[in-house]
Amino acid sequence: MTDSDFSRRGFLGALAGASALSLAGAAWNDARGAATWAARVDQQEKWQVLKPEQVRELDAVTAQFVPTDETPGAREAHVVRFIDRSLATYAKDQQPRIEASLKKLGELVASHFPGATSFASLGDAEQVTVLKDWQATDGPTFFPLLGATMTGMFCNPQYGGNFNKVGWKLLGFKDQFSWVPPFGYYDRV
Repeated sequence: MTDSDFSRRGFLGALAGASALSLAGAAWNDARGAATWAARVDQQEKWQVLKPEQVRELDAVTAQFVPTDETPGAREAHVVRFIDRSLATYAKDQQPRIEASLKKLGELVASHFPGATSFASLGDAEQVTVLKDWQATDGPTFFPLLGATMTGMFCNPQYGGNFNKVGWKLLGFKDQFSWVPPFGYYDRV
């Protein structure tokens, strides 16, 4: 494992933990139901809340937050589908924040690249430029998208997102739900 792998895994792990805390206030059964649906739904299924242009923008943003490279990213984890279902159910109150974030994203794209039609239409380098500026200047509209991405990327797959456990594999999380003693050095006889 290289230093860059460790840094990425550590960073993503910290974000995943913070995102999990953000879900603590949600009605857990509603969150579980939304995510279970997101894990099963056909990717051609009609979107419940998001409009097609919002889907394209969110897909591009989430793919920059957790890109696909030698490992799967947000697209493979079905993060946007998870966000859509969440906004339709337990996270309805977050719709205005997500819409404000997407509006701010559009304003930043227009200010950085006059004539550009959307974030998704930009190249990778231009997208990164916009995201870095956004994070530095307006965290309150930046972080709802980042938090939703991390939640969808690293949640328990039975709750949606993290399709095929790609988020867990990225972190090196050992998918073991059954633990037997001895649990550690302190438990040995």
